[in-house]
Amino acid sequence: MTSLAAENEALERKSPRERLAWAVERFGDRLLFTSSFGAGSGVLLHLWSEVARELPVIFLDTGFLFDETLAYRDRLAEQLRLNVQVVRPGTSREEFLREHGSNVYEFNPDLCCQHNKVDPLAPHLARAAAWVSGLRRDQSAARSSTPILLPTVRDPAEPGPAEGPVKVHPLATMTGAEANAYLRDHGIPEHPLVARRYLSIGCAPCTRPVEDGEDERAGRWAGKGKTECGIHTALRPRG
Repeated sequence: MTSLAAENEALERKSPRERLAWAVERFGDRLLFTSSFGAGSGVLLHLWSEVARELPVIFLDTGFLFDETLAYRDRLAEQLRLNVQVVRPGTSREEFLREHGSNVYEFNPDLCCQHNKVDPLAPHLARAAAWVSGLRRDQSAARSSTPILLPTVRDPAEPGPAEGPVKVHPLATMTGAEANAYLRDHGIPEHPLVARRYLSIGCAPCTRPVEDGEDERAGRWAGKGKTECGIHTALRPRG
C-alpha cells in the first residue's frame, strides 16, 4: 500500500473533490466527517453530498450555538439531502451552567470547550480511521502549514487507543476567495452571519465579528489567549 507521505505529496496536486474521493475510497465507513455549519462550511458539505452521500455528517450541538447556525444547518441539510447526525454533551446547557457558573465560558473557556465539544466527539474519533475537516491554510497563522493528510496520536489524557485517526483536509490549499466563488458557482448559501462579518463562527458567547485586516479566526475567544476549541489539538502529529 502506498505510504501516507507519498499519498500526501500526490494529493497536494489534486483538487478538493479528488482528495475527498480518495479518502472515501481509502477509509470507507470509518471516515468521520464533522461540520460546524459555520462560515464557509457549505463548500465541503456540497462536496460531501456528491462524493460521500451515504455517509453521515456529524454536527456538534454544544447548546451555545447561534440560532442562525441551527437554521443554516437545517437549510443545507434539506437542500443537499445530507444525513446529519446531531451529537450533544452529556449534560444540558442549564445543568452545565448551574454546576460551573453562568459565565464559565468567560473565565474558563477551556473547560467549556472540553465538556461541550471535545468530550462528546471523543467516542466518534475513537471509532474513526480518518477524520475529514474543512481547515484551510489561509484561515489563521496557526493553520498555515496544514497538510492534506496528517497521521495523529492521541493526547495520553484522552480516552481511546494511542494511535489517532488520519486527519484529512481536502480544502487545505483553497483560499477564502476561492471558497466564496465555489459557493456562488454551486448556488450554496453562506451562513447568514457572514454578512455581519462573523467570518469564523462557533458558540455565540465566544464569537465576535472580525475587523478589517484581522484573520478569519480573530473573532473566536477574542482576548482570551485561546485560538482552538481543542477537538483538533487533542490529536498530535504522529512521529
